[in-house]
Amino acid sequence: MITAGLLKIVQNDPEVFIRDILHGDPWEKQVEIARSVQKYHRTAVRSCHGVGKTKVAAWIALWFLYSFANSKVVTTAPTWHQVKNLLWREIRGEHRKFEYFLGGECNTDSLDLGSEWFAIGLSTNQPERFQGFHAKNILLIIDEASGVNQEIFDAAEGCMTSANARMLLLGNPTRVNGEFYQAFRSSLYNKIHISAFDSPNLKANKIVRPYLVTPEWVEDKKKKWGEDSPLYQVKVLGDFPKAADDTLISLEWIENAVQRYDEVEFGTPIEIGVDVARFGSDNSVITVRKGIKSYIHSAIHGQDTMQLTGKIIQAYKETDAEYIKVDVIGVGSGVVDRLSEQQFPVVAMNGAESPIEPDKFLNKRAEWYWNLRERYKDGNIAIQHDDELEGQLASIKYKFNSQGKIQIESKEDMKKRNLESPDKADSQNYAFAYEKNPQSSWDIW
Repeated sequence: MITAGLLKIVQNDPEVFIRDILHGDPWEKQVEIARSVQKYHRTAVRSCHGVGKTKVAAWIALWFLYSFANSKVVTTAPTWHQVKNLLWREIRGEHRKFEYFLGGECNTDSLDLGSEWFAIGLSTNQPERFQGFHAKNILLIIDEASGVNQEIFDAAEGCMTSANARMLLLGNPTRVNGEFYQAFRSSLYNKIHISAFDSPNLKANKIVRPYLVTPEWVEDKKKKWGEDSPLYQVKVLGDFPKAADDTLISLEWIENAVQRYDEVEFGTPIEIGVDVARFGSDNSVITVRKGIKSYIHSAIHGQDTMQLTGKIIQAYKETDAEYIKVDVIGVGSGVVDRLSEQQFPVVAMNGAESPIEPDKFLNKRAEWYWNLRERYKDGNIAIQHDDELEGQLASIKYKFNSQGKIQIESKEDMKKRNLESPDKADSQNYAFAYEKNPQSSWDIW
């Protein structure tokens, strides 16, 4: 365990604990966060992707626990998957390296030093559990705080009454509401902002810390998402997104759908959506939809329709899908014909055709996308995390034409904004689209 002399030092300087005891190598923003927690009761950190915020949260959790006798560290995140597999994976990894020196028993979501001296990870679906923690020395760490419900913050307030109570909020600033958003407008919090351009690799314009965000990643996201995209603002700049009136699907709804993925079961109907590449730089994408859950099955570069057809058949057999819904415009017609010849239940998806509600939508593409938007808005969809898909969804715009009909931005118009084709978004759109089966009287959802 830590000697009395060293204990006094590390209580006042967590950087000493991180460097000399955990043998960590924090960069300047990680040091700033750790020192803020030592100095202030409340710290809020909004950051971009890939700058080590979960790592520093693990260091801080261990620093606080081992620096103050009979202390309690309580952590949470929007989902149990995030609690167990993100922050607590880091805590377990750091503790395991020095457990003989540090002592204590570290489990999947807890680290025990005594009956009243411990760290624990809690799920956010039981806010009442946060009300039972009281100690002279207590630290609350709320990871990915933008997605945590207000009930958790309200319950956590009861833990903040002691002299050495600390609260650390960290996360990508995905939502322009809630406690995390308000923290950056409150005098109660010491506020820290981290952009990708603050990181050592971006400052040096070369890789000096391979585990942090790289210039190549930033340039790739600039190309894929565009600098005006909400996802670029959040994951590259570490800024709260500027909500545009013409954005089809808000980033908040997308984040909710990602968080929902591990919490709901696969269901029915099972359908496959396929976007067929029209340009040499695009991908053909196969998306599987099972009930409200969806995931990318395959992304194939190039326009080899036979290879694509083979992949579609593979996905069909793996999933026992009821329908295969394929973009029929252009190259896709060959794929539809080949699947139809082999008597697979293929549905030709032509977004240029007249919609079911012609007074409301310009075409079927607009109708399908609007219905997909409503799924995101109502929480009736769960998607597997995929940066490209999320970026495409958050970048699509809509407008009302001169006749008052809803029109969705075309692929060609997105290319004019220097954005890549929304192939993954279109594939998902087909997977969830409503269409009439041309071979029967059944409706396909």
